[in-house]
Amino acid sequence: MFSHISKSAGVIFLFLAIILIAACHRYDDSNPPVSNFKDYKFEEPKISGNTFYADPLNGSPNGDGSSENPWRTLQEVIDSNLIAYFKHSENYNPESEWVPVNENAPVKGGDRIILRNGHHGYIHKSAFMFKEWLTIEAEKGHTPVFSQIKLDGAFKKIYLKNLTIIKEHFSGTGNYWETETLNRNDGSCLALRSNDFWGKGSYVKANGLVIRTAEDISSWTAQNWVDKSATGISLRSAEHIEIINCDIENVRHGITIEYFSDNSAVVNNKIKNYCGDGSRIISNDVFFAYNTITDCFKVDDNHDDAIQSYSRGADNSAGTGTIKNVVIRGNFIIGTTDFSNSLAGNPQGIGCFDGMFDNWTIENNVVVTDHYHGISFYGFTNSDIVNNTVIDQIADNPTSPWIRISPHKNGTSSANCRVANNIVFNAVSIEGNNISEGTNYVIGRDNYSLVYELFIDPDNFDFHLSNNNVTQTHIVNQGEVITRLVSSEIDKDNRARDGNPDLGAYEYQ
Repeated sequence: MFSHISKSAGVIFLFLAIILIAACHRYDDSNPPVSNFKDYKFEEPKISGNTFYADPLNGSPNGDGSSENPWRTLQEVIDSNLIAYFKHSENYNPESEWVPVNENAPVKGGDRIILRNGHHGYIHKSAFMFKEWLTIEAEKGHTPVFSQIKLDGAFKKIYLKNLTIIKEHFSGTGNYWETETLNRNDGSCLALRSNDFWGKGSYVKANGLVIRTAEDISSWTAQNWVDKSATGISLRSAEHIEIINCDIENVRHGITIEYFSDNSAVVNNKIKNYCGDGSRIISNDVFFAYNTITDCFKVDDNHDDAIQSYSRGADNSAGTGTIKNVVIRGNFIIGTTDFSNSLAGNPQGIGCFDGMFDNWTIENNVVVTDHYHGISFYGFTNSDIVNNTVIDQIADNPTSPWIRISPHKNGTSSANCRVANNIVFNAVSIEGNNISEGTNYVIGRDNYSLVYELFIDPDNFDFHLSNNNVTQTHIVNQGEVITRLVSSEIDKDNRARDGNPDLGAYEYQ
């Protein structure tokens, strides 16, 4: 809930809350980014081969994989060498030829394994490549559960659909957060990692996964969060990964895209109850769109962010490289939905403090938090922050979110950026070369009541525009058309923007 104040207070300052600055240093709209992911569409792999079944409750390791005589668990299917796949002929050489493993096994690329109710174990494979997609999916109406899925090395063309991963379901000896089996190298619930020995991992699709560290964290203390929580999904040097429609809760970090996990798409996922960062984007050519990130838990000294990025250079130090070609579009960020929670956090919204960041598009996002950094970039070039709604979550305290572009911490200037068509609570603060500030609406720290004038139901996180004199005069049709940006064509709800766009993430309809 928002903290209420009188709607009448501060309305007389209405015109002071508006910034209408014509863009005086615009760079060429005809020079589009490398990719704005406008035409991205998830494509489900086709099944070109056979279908097999695994059933922990009614199956047998001696079955034939048919619907009537299924195998037992996916872990047993893999451990029993029932899947034919490929690996590199030479370790340490990702360019070496592919050689078959279990060549005469019944399951091959192009096939599908359908999983039924029950616990399917934990999966850890270091070489698992296919020339056609292998599909592993839940049978309709069933909930197959894993304690972890970890692909660590050379993997390719694997489709995971509607599976459930709950780390506390580990059935081995020891606590799930301590056991070597689950936590060596990466303790994430779903871990996709390349390594120097086995080779490069790529082309995995994760669609409709349910991921939890534990199912119930209501009794966890701050120390329990530190000790027990695992990251939901982690990518590390794994390229062409798609994470779609996943539900991630009760985790350390939600989704991390780290260390050269380029050409990845993270779309329409829910991340709730996290105690680190909702997401980390530390790779190039990433599409991060239409995700919901809510309910940060403050449990330690980590600087929590809903979305964080920082570069790494050849020396592996933060801030010594450049992250390029990232689109952050249509996401919904809420610091907390439960102020009664004693561990409720106030994360930074989109916080990117160790650049450089080049050719980024930040558009149609809603950021609701009680922090200064609503959207902040330190070391930002050739990029846009357009049509976002950035709102303070608590009235009458010193902190409220801004949109900010600053130099890199080493003094390198930001350059060639645009900030336009945003609704922002605190301020728009820009510093750099050829940074244009278009039409933005600043509510003002002393004018919290205007939140209730502008939006339909802020207390219930509905930031669609209200229909009144304030919005019709100062918000509706007041934006610039920026032809190369998707946010000039559609709003956060994918509704068409006609003529000049309305300010903020939503178009009034």
